[in-house]
Amino acid sequence: MPEGYLDLDLKRTGYFAVSVLGAAAVVTIVYWAIFGFDRWKGEVQSASNLMMAAYVPAQVQQQPQTGTGIAGQYICPQDGAVGLPRLDSGGVPHCPICGQVMTFNRLTSNLSLAQGFG
Repeated sequence: MPEGYLDLDLKRTGYFAVSVLGAAAVVTIVYWAIFGFDRWKGEVQSASNLMMAAYVPAQVQQQPQTGTGIAGQYICPQDGAVGLPRLDSGGVPHCPICGQVMTFNRLTSNLSLAQGFG
């Protein structure tokens, strides 16, 4: 490797990282200017709820788990995937938008499919 090769790559990588962070900051500031901070905060919370929608509280799990964990997503029959449900006193998940009972679509791992490609 020639001298200074590593410095050049680190410098370009640094410029790239700074430009990406700068672009994200500019876009966020423009969004705040147009729609307001409160709406941005609500959108970030909605995105966070969708990311956490696979969380299953202990009181909702009515059958014992057979695997190492459970994954999936709560789905409202009317509104679709809207994020985490609101649980009533019995642990039944209700849609945070319309109040209907939500279902939980489980994602199961199918090892036979994965082994077929190996």
